[in-house]
Amino acid sequence: MFISGALILFQAMNPILASAILPGWGESIIGKKNQAKVFFIVEGTLWLSYAGFNYFGQKGLSSSRAFAVDHCGANPTRSDAEYYDVLEDYMSADDYNLEVERNASLYFPDDPVEQQNYINENGYFGADAWSWDESASRTEYWQDRRQARENLQRASFMSGFVFINRLVSVINVAVLNRQEDFSLESRENRIGIYLKF
Repeated sequence: MFISGALILFQAMNPILASAILPGWGESIIGKKNQAKVFFIVEGTLWLSYAGFNYFGQKGLSSSRAFAVDHCGANPTRSDAEYYDVLEDYMSADDYNLEVERNASLYFPDDPVEQQNYINENGYFGADAWSWDESASRTEYWQDRRQARENLQRASFMSGFVFINRLVSVINVAVLNRQEDFSLESRENRIGIYLKF
């Protein structure tokens, strides 16, 4: 019952709409099996690549946090990216806090109360303080996070390629399926592609 219903839906589906949902589906409906296989393989490869890059990106960020806890005393309860970004740029919380103090003096030159408020809000003290055991550790931490960010960026590119794969499949089906539901024609003062769903 379910299989026969799925087959009826499969055959009745507009090929262009089917390709927009799943690249290769439209080609399969109009009988272009080899082209359908290519689109299916590309789609599967893109999603597997997305999952892989995303996994390694998240894993890299997680392991770099554990590395920071071990080598500079970072606060393991912090999960905000901003905190871990700052660890890349400063050897210690004291170095970072000096920068915050300079900024407070620039932003509030005649108001010591506001300066202190700014320092308290933006500095890292107590459990949030850190100090790298050596410069090489901070460099390794930065390299690990850079690699993780690159993997996450590649994952975002894969989602763009997924959209492009759909677009190419839709155009391919529209060109192959030269029926009345697709036409390239000129009308008075207009040239366009007309789709009928």
